[in-house]
Formats: sequence, structure tokens, C-alpha cells
Amino acid sequence: MLKIHHSLALFFLLTISNVSLGISALTQHTLSVSQSMSAFYMYSLTDGDTQYKDDYQRYLVEAEQHLQAFQKQDSVSAFELKNQWDKFRAHLQFEYVEGAGFIIPVSLRMQYRAYLNTLYGKIVALSNSETNLTEQVALMSLSVEVMSARFFDIASALYGTLSISNKDVVIDAPKMALKFNARLKAMQKLPASAKVKKNLKAVARKWAFIEDSVTNYKGEAAYLLVYYNKQKISRLLNKSRDMMAGT
Repeated sequence: MLKIHHSLALFFLLTISNVSLGISALTQHTLSVSQSMSAFYMYSLTDGDTQYKDDYQRYLVEAEQHLQAFQKQDSVSAFELKNQWDKFRAHLQFEYVEGAGFIIPVSLRMQYRAYLNTLYGKIVALSNSETNLTEQVALMSLSVEVMSARFFDIASALYGTLSISNKDVVIDAPKMALKFNARLKAMQKLPASAKVKKNLKAVARKWAFIEDSVTNYKGEAAYLLVYYNKQKISRLLNKSRDMMAGT
């Protein structure tokens, strides 16, 4: 494990002097889809709190914009995604049923889940070629958002973890958490300002609050805590990235 941390730290040091502020459109699209999913299911879990409806509608618009940007970058790869996205995007809305609350058809949930599976699978396949610090930090934020989205998906599903199939294991939360922890420790070893170090310590604390929930799907009732902390983690990582990049 120490060797892994050392290698990651060395990797960050080698790339920090050549930071590109661009984050790929595919990463941004996947991030927005993950955020939309968390907010979408939070709307159901909170019995229709409009804050989360505003959130998921905003994230869906952002996801659409990033997908369009990805189409311009790589029309061939984006073609499959666009077809899959268009099949369910317009139908993402809840129906309120007296006594049952806010529900969606199981088929729509499966399409939404399958799309995130597809996106994350593509990110994993391409992640070895993402070499700049900005993208590495974006991938850290993305992993937390993807794990959180899966948590909210399961927490709001009638049959919980029983609704997960073999096709869904591309999002392997325990494995993703190990990688996130290793990357975070590597970042903490980099030369950085006191403000950055403080931010990264805050990331570690907030991640500790939710790691067990989003990796083992325990304590589904903790969804408010998960939603708040995953947002804070992303903001803190983004601030740290910008400060380290000198922007």
C-alpha cells in the first residue's frame, strides 16, 4: 500500500507543473449525470422537497450541454451515448401516488442506472490516459459523486440492494473508495499552501462521515448527511485544485 501511495504522489508531482485547466467533456457529462441522479432520488426520499427538484433539473441541463460538447470532440463515441440518453431523458419525472409517495417505473430506473454504468465504464477505460492534475482531481470528485448516486439509487429503490444485477458491478464502490483514499493521501503529501492542506483535511473528515454508507449501502436513512457532505467534498477538491494550479 505504501508503494501505491508513493507512486501516486510521484505521479502528481510529475504532472503538477504541466496542469491543463481543461476537464474532458465526457468527465463533465458523467459528473452532471451523477449529480442529477443523487438529486433526483433525494427529491423522492424527501417527499418532494423542491430544492432537490431544482438541483436535478439544473444538473440534467448541464449534462445535456456537456454531452453536446462531447459530440463535438468525438462524434463516434458520443453517438451511442446520445441514443441511450435520448431514450429516457425526457421521461425523468416522478408520479405521486397517494400512500406510496413519489415513484418512477422500474424500467426508467434501470435505464437511468444503466446509463451511468455505461458512462463510468468509459471513464475507467480512459482514465489511464488522463495525465494532468486537473483531470485527476476531477476524477476524485467524480468517484465520490458516482458512489453517492448509486447510494441514492439503492436507498430509494423498493428492493434496495436486491435490485442490483451483475451488470451494475462496473460501479464497484469499495474498490473506488480504496482508489479515492490512495489519491487523497497522495495529494496530501504534495507541497501545497496551508489553505490547500486545510481543505484536504476537511475532505478526509467529510469523506469519513459517508464512506461506509456509500460503499456498503448501510444507514440509508443518512441520505441527508451523504448529500451534504458529497457536495462539500467536491467544492473543497475543486478549490484545492484551482489553488494548486495557481488560478
